[in-house]
Formats: sequence, C-alpha cells, structure tokens
Amino acid sequence: MLNNLNDFVNWANGYIWGIGMLILIGGTGIYFTIRLKFFQFVRFKDMWSRIIDKGDSESGISSFASFCTTMAMRIGTGNIAGVAVAIYHGGPGALFWMILIGMTNSAVCFAECTLGQLYKIRVDGEYRGSGAYCAERGLGWKAYGTFMAIVLGVATAIFMPAAATYTISDAFNQATGIPMAVTSAVIALLLFITVFGGIKRISSVAATIVPFMTGIYMLVTFIVIGLNISRVPQVISDIISSAFGLNAVFGATIGAAIQQGVKRGTFSSASGMGEATPPAAAAETSHPIKQGLSNAAGVWLDTVVVCTCSGLLILLADTFNTSSGYVGSGMTAGVEGGVVYVQAAANTVMGSLGNIFVAIMLLLFSFTCLISYYYESETSAMYLLQRPEQQRARKIVTKILQFGMPILVFLWGIIESDTAWGLSDLALGTTTWVNMLIVILLFPKCIFLYNDYVDQMNAGQDPYYDPDKLSWKGVDVQLWKEINAKRIEATNK
Repeated sequence: MLNNLNDFVNWANGYIWGIGMLILIGGTGIYFTIRLKFFQFVRFKDMWSRIIDKGDSESGISSFASFCTTMAMRIGTGNIAGVAVAIYHGGPGALFWMILIGMTNSAVCFAECTLGQLYKIRVDGEYRGSGAYCAERGLGWKAYGTFMAIVLGVATAIFMPAAATYTISDAFNQATGIPMAVTSAVIALLLFITVFGGIKRISSVAATIVPFMTGIYMLVTFIVIGLNISRVPQVISDIISSAFGLNAVFGATIGAAIQQGVKRGTFSSASGMGEATPPAAAAETSHPIKQGLSNAAGVWLDTVVVCTCSGLLILLADTFNTSSGYVGSGMTAGVEGGVVYVQAAANTVMGSLGNIFVAIMLLLFSFTCLISYYYESETSAMYLLQRPEQQRARKIVTKILQFGMPILVFLWGIIESDTAWGLSDLALGTTTWVNMLIVILLFPKCIFLYNDYVDQMNAGQDPYYDPDKLSWKGVDVQLWKEINAKRIEATNK
C-alpha cells in the first residue's frame, strides 16, 4: 500500500513541480520585482529595518514577533536536508538557482503578506488573515476562499509536517542512536505545550529560538569557510558552471539544476504558497507595506543566506555525492541525498560532535516549522468558522487541532523518508497553485499601496495606511481607522 502511495505522490509531483511551476514562481517573481521597481534592492536597508518595528497590541503581535513566526516556518528542514537533496538531484548548480529564486521570490512573499495585512479582520479579539480572506474580501470569491482554507488547512495540519518530523527523528537516530519513535514523541509533547498558548505563545517561542538558531548555524558555516578559504574560488566556479550545465563532472543537466533550485528554494522560502500570510496578518502595523517588507527580508535571510550556508557547508567540506555518480572526498558512495551530507560536513569541523550539532539544529529548525504550521491550520479553521455565532465551534475545533496535530506529528516521525518528503512536496505544490491565483489578481493593490508608502517616506513621514485615502471593497475600514486613529487625527488637524 505504501508503495502505491509513493507511486501516486511521485506521479502527481511530476506534474505539479514541472515547467509550469517554474513559470508560475520564477516568472511571477520577476514580473512583481519589475513592477515594484526592484524594491528588494532599492529599499534594501528599509526592508531589513522593518523587522524590528514595534506595535503589538491586545489584538496583534509585533512585527518582530510576526517576522520570527514566519521565519519559524521558513527556516526548517528545507534549509538543511532540502539543500542536500537539491545538490544530490541537481548538482552544485542547484544552489545558484536557489539563491536567484530567493531574490525574486521575495517579491512574491512581499505581495501576499501585504495583501494579508490589507484584508485582515478581527476574530475573537485577534487579527486573522490569509489567502482565503483575500479571496473572499478582495475578489468576492467566497466559495474559492472556502476551497483555499480547506486546502491550506489540510496541507499544513496533516501533510507538511511529514518531512519536518521525519528529518528531526532521523537526524537524532543517526547522531545518537535514539529510536525515532522516542524523538517524535518528545517533539509531539513540545508542540502541544507550545500551541496550547495560542499565537502569543507561538510568537514568543519563535522570537526566542529563531535568532539563536540562525546565528549559531551561520557561525559554524563561517568557521568552515575560514578553514577552507583556499577552496572558495573553485567551489564558486563549480556552482556557476554546474548551474548552466557546463560541468561534465557533476552530470546534472541545466534543467535538473533549475528545477531542483526552484523546487527547494520555493519549499524553503514558502513564497507564494500562502503559509506566510496568516502570521503576517497577525501583526500590528501602521501600513500593510511595512509587513510586506519585513517578510521579504525573511525570504532573503532564509533562502539567500541560510540555504547558502548549508550549500557551502556541504560543498566546501566536499561531503556530498550526486545522482550522476560524483562522490565528494568526504562522502561514501551510494548514500543518497539528505541530512547525512550536512552532518558529514559538520564532522569535518567538530569531529563526532558534528552529527549531534546538526541534529540539534534540525530539532530547532524543524520544531519552529511545526508550530508555524499549527497556526496556519488554525487560521484556516477560523476562516471556515468566522461568523460570530460560531464562536463555540471555533473553540472546539481549536482544541481538536491542539491535541490532534501532535498525534499526527508523532506518526510522521516514524514513516519512510521518501513518503514524508513526497507528501510535503505535494502539499506545498498544491497550495502554491491555489494561492498564487489570488496573489496575481490582487497584485495591482500592492502597487498602489507601495507607491503610497514611498510617497510618505520621501516626505519624511512614518508611513501609515489611511483607508479614506486609499481603500477598496472588502477592506475593514473601521479596523484600520482604529489602528491609525492618532495618526489620522493628527493629519486632519
């Protein structure tokens, strides 16, 4: 039965992640970048400064807490095991395309998070927003919004946790011999404790773990670079030549390099798939563009920085092989792509402690991923039960999710690797296709909002959104007037 499931998943992924996905994500990212006047480069400093904006309230969390919650989802298994898998199937050149797609994907993430902020509403005293809210309120597509909420809810609650949980359990099993069932049980318990506190506790845990784990991982990478500084020019040359199919040693075609780079880059950044929108909408901010900029910076940190760290860690330590048969000097022939590559690379610096270090990093990376998945699935459920008279139903469903997801996480921790990654890819690809339609159709709103933001910045003002000046049907005008009441009053005096 499991073989039949794997066959179906591989067949479906072949279509979902084919040339169409390359055009959808890569093409849209380039188009958005051009229409937004290359904002991720022009406003590079401003983009990063928005991460630390303050403004939490009873209804919303701060921009930094929201940033860390979205980064909790982004910096996960895709940044370690995903990079190794990309190199295995696409050669070192896949890293080049991952970096490039990360730069353009930031425009896609910027758009969906800006729209999530624009169309957010207040449910049970908390801000809620997602692609489903954008579909209903921005386009009047309530039926499609319901469809989106079901797809994203099922994907994030059931299928996407598969790769994250399996990879944690596998890494600890490889490093310490701890049975995978024991590790997955501990993860399930920690997940339950965290999500039981709602978005405030989720964001608090993320804000504590994300900066620490990212900093430590980058530090180890810099040490590896320093110890192998003489090899850096050759590795960069290999990455570029392999990216364009010019290096016969690695064998991977340019098509394989691009496909793996786009696939794993999208998986890592989650741009366009709707995952980043719920935590982005939960933030208290004076202008939707501020949160869009913050999340765009998150894509850079995730894909351009952290994925590059993993790729260089593997390539500089020469601890990898490829599907075409090339074997690095520090890797055993016949070992397929996965976390073992990164562990072998860390061993070159830390000895036998390298395995444990990577296992701990994966625990942190993947656990924060899981708590973000929970919040996304909860937001989908809240959309489906958003009417005031459904408050009791919302509480019941929330409890079911708080207990049910940890149980599923435990089960995913002991399933086969190919199945775990295949199902996660299937869920990611499906939600991306469903979500991108809404992002593309509502994108013109982002251009108007961005121009309004830039005009205020050029005038020396702290930008804020005035719904009387720039608004559309479906925007909760009263909510935005409450958020920016003091600013609007000061302007109108």
